[in-house]
Amino acid sequence: MDKKNLHSFLIDARANTYAGNTGKVKPAFPGSTQLEYKEGDWLYRDIYNLGNKIFMGLETVYFKTNPIWSMCYYGNFKGMTENEIDEILRAALIRYKDKTRLWHQVEWKKDNFMYVCIPDYQEGIEEVAGLEEIYRGKDKVYFLYYAGGFIG
Repeated sequence: MDKKNLHSFLIDARANTYAGNTGKVKPAFPGSTQLEYKEGDWLYRDIYNLGNKIFMGLETVYFKTNPIWSMCYYGNFKGMTENEIDEILRAALIRYKDKTRLWHQVEWKKDNFMYVCIPDYQEGIEEVAGLEEIYRGKDKVYFLYYAGGFIG
């Protein structure tokens, strides 16, 4: 598998789904949200469940219908409104789309919020894991754990 093409597709897919507020399709599982992005032989699918400001989901990248990369995540935004989380998180994911939730450390401030992404590994797309946080002033108001990598 060409890691450069996978990485390029993944960051485009993320920017064209949640971060870009597009890509919503009928979910495979009732009550969940499903986002998809397709480009040639590539398909990205993000399925997540949200309730009580807690969410969990699974991103999967397919090449020619075969799953090749996947990442699960779990988060909590109890310290923010849904509008605040969408505004801050989408802006960070677009601005640092080639770095967030991968293997790069990111720090970014917007107004009274600070977004931080701290990877556990810094090797590459084969294996990713880490923590994403948002602070309002000194108070942590959001976190997300992520882990994943090659599966095919």
